[in-house]
Amino acid sequence: MDLVERIVGALGVAEAQELGGGHQSRVFQVIDRSGLPVVAKVLDASMVDRLELDTRLDVTASLAEIDPRVCRPLLIGGRRVTEITSTGGRHQHYVVCFELAVGTEPDPARADDAARMGAALADLHMSMGQLPATSLPVVHALRAAPAEQVPGAGAHQLLHGDFHASNLRQADGVVRIFDLDDCGYGPPAFDVANALYMVLFDSVTHGSVETYECFRPSFVEGYVDASGSAIPEATLDCLIDRRVRTLRAWLDDLDNAPVGIRTATQTWLAVLRSFVGDHRPASS
Repeated sequence: MDLVERIVGALGVAEAQELGGGHQSRVFQVIDRSGLPVVAKVLDASMVDRLELDTRLDVTASLAEIDPRVCRPLLIGGRRVTEITSTGGRHQHYVVCFELAVGTEPDPARADDAARMGAALADLHMSMGQLPATSLPVVHALRAAPAEQVPGAGAHQLLHGDFHASNLRQADGVVRIFDLDDCGYGPPAFDVANALYMVLFDSVTHGSVETYECFRPSFVEGYVDASGSAIPEATLDCLIDRRVRTLRAWLDDLDNAPVGIRTATQTWLAVLRSFVGDHRPASS
């Protein structure tokens, strides 16, 4: 029995179709019992801390109650996490389902989309600031080097951890937000800098540096206007450089890297190493 058949059987859904884009999990669109499409993420249980998974699902559910732009986790068969086992019982997976965000992916090369993304992140931070403290750790990218050492980075709070266009959909001026698999604590400036880093990476690896040059001022302006909190450019540069150093550390120690890097192909690892090797720190 293949993975699709096991998902259909375990969730009691009519069908499942794999979607692209998942780095830490395999992602499927399934049709639930009411006939509505939902997203099912399939995680390798050997690479997941179950306590952290449950806590993140609780946090995401609470956040969606405060902020309806956040795609909430769904109960399937009365459970948020469904366990499935491969034929022969050799591999175990966790399946979690979420609302499907309808709309188009923002385009970082468009100034208005970039500004809308920045405002959406600022609003998300304000919603996250209303949640009670949890046991979630510092975001993975900051664990090796505490961000409080960065001047102007700000006090820690709950962050998205992986805010970028692929985890957003926009329709009628509303931005839906999903994929909080990396949410944890850190200074809000890190989420801003990490979003910049993601576009910088794509721009450099695809030879379109002008995309980053358009995205950065518009995104930051959108965030600052919505949050009312300015972030020094030097702070953003320092955090971007730290993010690159963290990627270098992960590549040097794959056993302790996030699952998306641990399980990457050699071709993709070569792209990552090339980006790290070519990066010239702006904060030096």
